[in-house]
Amino acid sequence: MGQYDIALRHIALRCGDELARGLTLAFAVDSVSWVETQLTALERRIDRVLELRGGGQRRLVQLEFIVAPGNDLALRMFEYAVLLVLSLRAAVDPGRGDGAIPPVESVAVLLSGRAAPWPLEGQFRTNWPESERFCGQSFRIEAVYQRKVAELMARPGVFWLVFTPLAVDATEGSIRQVVEEIRRREPRDEQRAELYAVMQVLAELAPWGHTWHKEIRMRVQELDQQSILASETLREVFEQGIEKGMEQGVEKGIEKGRRQGIEEMLRGVLARRLRRELNAAEQAAVANRASTLGDSQAAAAVFELDTEALLAWLLGPDAE
Repeated sequence: MGQYDIALRHIALRCGDELARGLTLAFAVDSVSWVETQLTALERRIDRVLELRGGGQRRLVQLEFIVAPGNDLALRMFEYAVLLVLSLRAAVDPGRGDGAIPPVESVAVLLSGRAAPWPLEGQFRTNWPESERFCGQSFRIEAVYQRKVAELMARPGVFWLVFTPLAVDATEGSIRQVVEEIRRREPRDEQRAELYAVMQVLAELAPWGHTWHKEIRMRVQELDQQSILASETLREVFEQGIEKGMEQGVEKGIEKGRRQGIEEMLRGVLARRLRRELNAAEQAAVANRASTLGDSQAAAAVFELDTEALLAWLLGPDAE
């Protein structure tokens, strides 16, 4: 996935609410936030987990952004779901039982692939095929590259607009319309610049044979020059090309984000194990410890240590 994955994770973090509303989930949502588990922080194959709360319930949406899926799509989604549930389980005290793990809805967002229409749902069956009951995993399929521009524009907010260069009926005229719509929906110059940069990155996939690079660049320069001036990332993308610009722009925060991800994951796991929020001193000790850890060290500690040992390791004298 490379730059596509980086770009989408980056913009999805800012647009979680719009992302959830665009999926039209059959669940009354009061609040939306992102979950950072040891798996999403340390396992690069897992994309993002969205937490939805409403009516006193907590539910999770596991999102996977996938380029040109093969025949193993269902197996991959099943594998990701199992890894996520195991990750959630590792963060819960054994005494709390299965009820401590919220239900998970898995969504495969397909960015390119076959021309034949995808079904709205995929399945990976683990029991015998002749059995009347189904055992395994069902997941949603959101093939954005097979959507029409109007379908994506009808969704709330700006998040789904970044996929319009992939749409089956994208044209030069529709690219102009999308840039105008982003200007209307997003008042902040720098946020619009990030959206345009992601559009440029995704356009490189060209699932229907046309990249729309030139058209996006021309329309942004014509209609929204102030966003280019406001964003170093977008200037680099326009001036130096997609790959180099994204590397120097979006990826500048990757290492910092990785360190922050480890810290947030450790804080979250410890708070859930203790069943309370951490105080200021405990948060500072965790931050100190996290700054010295690599991915594998943090993962090993969370998976292998019980609550008491994890507490001592994170908050002990040598963590300060």
